[in-house]
Amino acid sequence: MLRPVCLFAYFDPAPTLAPHTRHLLHNIHEAGFEIHIAVSSLEPHDNLGLITLQKSFAQGPTPIPARLYPRFNHGLDFGAWQDLIHAGCAQHASEILLANDSVFGAIQPLPPIIETMRKKALPVWGMVRSEAVTQHLQSWFLTINRDAFEHPALQRIFTQPFHSMSKEEIILHGELGLGLAMRHAGWDLTSCWSSQRGLAKLLATNPMHTDWRNVLLSGRAPFIKTELLRDNPSGIVDTHKWRTYLAQASHPTPGFFSPDWIEHYLHRTPRRVTAPSPRFRARAVQALASQNRWQALRHLLLP
Repeated sequence: MLRPVCLFAYFDPAPTLAPHTRHLLHNIHEAGFEIHIAVSSLEPHDNLGLITLQKSFAQGPTPIPARLYPRFNHGLDFGAWQDLIHAGCAQHASEILLANDSVFGAIQPLPPIIETMRKKALPVWGMVRSEAVTQHLQSWFLTINRDAFEHPALQRIFTQPFHSMSKEEIILHGELGLGLAMRHAGWDLTSCWSSQRGLAKLLATNPMHTDWRNVLLSGRAPFIKTELLRDNPSGIVDTHKWRTYLAQASHPTPGFFSPDWIEHYLHRTPRRVTAPSPRFRARAVQALASQNRWQALRHLLLP
């Protein structure tokens, strides 16, 4: 019998399930997905680590029914999803959700958002569409129905040697390649949130950075990227106000997502990017690319 399946890429050096990731997986399960998790922080024969992590998934206020697949840490998310596909996890899937642990959320209940998109009977859809380099659906939350998944253009994507690629190659051949393959197949890249500004097509900016406030407050894609608050690689000026925006985005479901989960993650997770902050000119360009450019420029000039 066909059923919705989530292929989830997970990495955490500690053999525990972070509260914000537990919350996301619980929402995915509530939306009807069978969950398969590629655990890149455990080697395939680390039985003790696997048992410890399985206990973490089974305990707590919301036990997560999921099957875990330890793997060597190579190929990033596309390598992880590829391993799950090779393990047969998508064999009987009516729809395949590609997801990972790189976001805080959902800030509002996820099942109604997913059900709204399901009713449209789309071959593919994502949480956020990006115009950077080439139009594509960001791969941290991307859904593909059975027929679309079996299309030769998409099958070619998942036969690539991601395990031997650099991060830049994986982005090019994986996430951007999926966008090109989907457009080649003739599908619209429908998303819960996309930029309405023409500049987004001209400037290679990440909407989950440049437009993070608009995405979060839209109610259509209630997520924040972990790297934005952990590293802020784009030098976005008002990320320190995340609690304020989180409270606004939580209406009308206050308490659904705890800000303490973000604090917990930031406290125990070191920065991964040490590059200098972008100069004023670069940040001004990012502000102009934002859907709400006047507010972004105001935050830039009067932080």
